[in-house]
Amino acid sequence: MNNELLKAVIRESGVKVSALADKIGISRQALHMKLNGDRTFDQGEIMAIKTNLHLSDEQFMRIFFNDDVEEMSTKESS
Repeated sequence: MNNELLKAVIRESGVKVSALADKIGISRQALHMKLNGDRTFDQGEIMAIKTNLHLSDEQFMRIFFNDDVEEMSTKESS
């Protein structure tokens, strides 16, 4: 997961972290922990973030799955 890109998208969206936390059904503290990589987002939270931040499919993939895709590409190249 690309936490820094997600943080940037949140800033650019103008949505406050506390409002996003409410919209996805978690506490502000829990969202901060997830944004900092101390916890992981579950599938429902990921989909709620995509919906509430109006992420394109490309943004969605780059934020939540880019590391997985790069890792798979590296393994396939070996």
